[in-house]
Amino acid sequence: MLQAAQAVNRQFNLTPNPRILRMLGEISLLQWRCIAELIDNSVDAFMDAVRAGNPVATAEVHVSLPSTTSDGGRITIVDTALGMTPDVLETAVTAGWTSHEPGASLGMFGMGFNIATARLGTVTTVWTTRDGDPEWYGLTIDFDALTQQKHFNTPLLTRPKLDAHEHGTEVTIERLKPEQRQWFAKAGNRSRVIDELAKAYSSMLRPQGVPISFRLSVNGTAVKSRQHCIWGTETEPRIVKTGRMGDVESYQTVSVQLGARGFCTKCWEWLSASEKECIACGSVERVVMRERTVSGWLGLQRYLSETDYGTDFVRHGRKIELGNKDLFSWSRDGVTELEYPIDDPRQRGRIVGEIHLDHCRVNYTKDKFDRTDPAWEEMVQAVRGRGPLRPEVAAQSGFPPNVSPLSRLYQAFRRSNPKNKDMAGGYSRLLVVKDNDRAEEMAEKFHDGEPEYQSDEKWWNLIEELEKQLLKKTSGTDAGETATVADWPNPSGQAPESAAAPQPEAVPVPVRAPIPSLTREYRDDVTDLKWEVAAFAVGATDPELNGDIPWRLRANNAGIHQFFVNFEHDVFKSATMTPLDALLAHLSWAAMDFTRGRNLQADYGRILASLRARYAGTSKLDVDELASEAGQTLASIGRALVGQVGPEDGTALFAELAGAEKEAVLKRMAVRGVTNPQKEVSEGRFLEYATRKTFLEFFSRHPEFFFDGRYWDTPYTTLDFGVASATEEAQSQRMRYYSSLLADAVWLADQDQSDLSQASRARLLRAALALELLAAGMSVEGEN
Repeated sequence: MLQAAQAVNRQFNLTPNPRILRMLGEISLLQWRCIAELIDNSVDAFMDAVRAGNPVATAEVHVSLPSTTSDGGRITIVDTALGMTPDVLETAVTAGWTSHEPGASLGMFGMGFNIATARLGTVTTVWTTRDGDPEWYGLTIDFDALTQQKHFNTPLLTRPKLDAHEHGTEVTIERLKPEQRQWFAKAGNRSRVIDELAKAYSSMLRPQGVPISFRLSVNGTAVKSRQHCIWGTETEPRIVKTGRMGDVESYQTVSVQLGARGFCTKCWEWLSASEKECIACGSVERVVMRERTVSGWLGLQRYLSETDYGTDFVRHGRKIELGNKDLFSWSRDGVTELEYPIDDPRQRGRIVGEIHLDHCRVNYTKDKFDRTDPAWEEMVQAVRGRGPLRPEVAAQSGFPPNVSPLSRLYQAFRRSNPKNKDMAGGYSRLLVVKDNDRAEEMAEKFHDGEPEYQSDEKWWNLIEELEKQLLKKTSGTDAGETATVADWPNPSGQAPESAAAPQPEAVPVPVRAPIPSLTREYRDDVTDLKWEVAAFAVGATDPELNGDIPWRLRANNAGIHQFFVNFEHDVFKSATMTPLDALLAHLSWAAMDFTRGRNLQADYGRILASLRARYAGTSKLDVDELASEAGQTLASIGRALVGQVGPEDGTALFAELAGAEKEAVLKRMAVRGVTNPQKEVSEGRFLEYATRKTFLEFFSRHPEFFFDGRYWDTPYTTLDFGVASATEEAQSQRMRYYSSLLADAVWLADQDQSDLSQASRARLLRAALALELLAAGMSVEGEN
């Protein structure tokens, strides 16, 4: 029989062996995160001072990193916080102890401190002092010595103060591990630490930081806040008009009050709305009521990227997760579907943001929020809504319209290209720069802090230039018109300026309109030459051109290469010659001229090919982009039937399909998770699930559903030649013409990438032109 347990007059010593500290150093933690753990403690001290009503006048953290592999290398973190007493210092560095709890601070001084320091080295010394203290107080944690003595006792150290008003804390890590010395000795790795810290603390390294502002330096270099390069600002966002969502701002503010909730300061657990005591410890006294808020913003980047986009999740000012993409997927019944980016052929995205979630738990390495914490799901619903982002999927699943901040951005800007690339207004409505390589290059200048790139004006200039070209092209195509200098876009909004020296008043100053798309720095990798080019559209009578040459490139006294080009010249009426081609050819000639008399191995063809590879990407026949555009075009045409038919007509049209075709449609509906196929059929959505062959045959049988403003403005049923046979022939020709264009689009969409890569240039050009012609007759630019 089991006997009841009885206490005896003895106690067990459960103090962990000092070797536990060495084991903490085996926890995988990136070098910059180790440094951040120590910076976090300084930030917590700054915030504690603010809460106590005694904020630090100059909040600074200075980090020193080693630059050699020598044994004497050390890492030092010094702050200007209020400092600690010796008693507080003793407990602060005790493994697993903390005076903070995650509801109010960045984290745990004890645990984070020990993991970070043990990861980097084996000897750590901490010094601290307060304003008015007679000296600095310190202690040393030497893992080797602690292991040998088999206890954690370490003496209190003191050192004199030069100024009685000094205050702050200094952490020095010595006897760095060999692999750490080698890592920090590389300049690129030290730069990587600076870059990551600039992103992690970006919300606090800027003026009026959140929740505080402080200054950070590494090896004497100020760490500047790494901001997102977005369209518009919080106070002046770009606004576009959409049919479904109305006016949509490029900057979406997120501010959701979730209401007060009980929090146990002993167990660090949030209580449910109905609970009054902690279910973990049964405490009522340690439960406090705390407000819970989800705040921040979502915005639109000025460029597309395969990796550089997503949401930054922030806890008490420190970014825990950078560029997270979880909010772009929809999960239901254990199945997760990516919803963004799905419209770009290269899977590039541009939606970014910062979401502050102070009341949600993070893991012990502080690099991920706890997805099991109910606070996480509350944030997801506040930022992206309860249902799918895709409106058609939401409707199929029975969800109401999604008006969350992310959904509004998604509806307006999910596409990376307008449906009709030759129609003016598409790029400006999507806020997309067609030449994404150029947009990314300008973003680098934004991050480098160049003043003229801080606003989005230069990106907008590129869009405005292209839109005006398209507008002129659309309005002048039939008449064979070409752009004149007066028509050329001048995105600066100012009167066109002369690029030449001032002329006497009696001589008219030539009109020269800046060309933003050609104005930039050009570099040649073959000869390592670079040119700063300022491009201007000019007339045939401009003195630089002498009336008979199409362009001229010359350097002015400031070293700027001015490119004057006459768009009306006959040479640019060729389908294979553009002003960009002219400029790159001229730069290639200039590079070859530079090599004369020098021992340089250069070839004109190689130089031109190198320049075109870097600066003429938008004219390349990208098979991935063409195939994606073809699929999107066909899907868009297929949706034209929706809204035109009633339930009985939709069902009757579906019944016309052959048995195998209907079976294929229903199978695709099942794969895509459609729960009510009869509804999809009655609404005419079945074409969205049909094979390409079925789609073409349906178009041939029922062209009336796609013309006369239903998808294309082109007349069909309204054609009337007065004679029935003539009218029928006109309709037949129109149907055959569009059928051939659709067949080219189907060919593009159905080909494997390897097959498209082997296709001839002429075949790809024909298919690309077919997409252009299919888009040209659209009645309206559809929803994104």
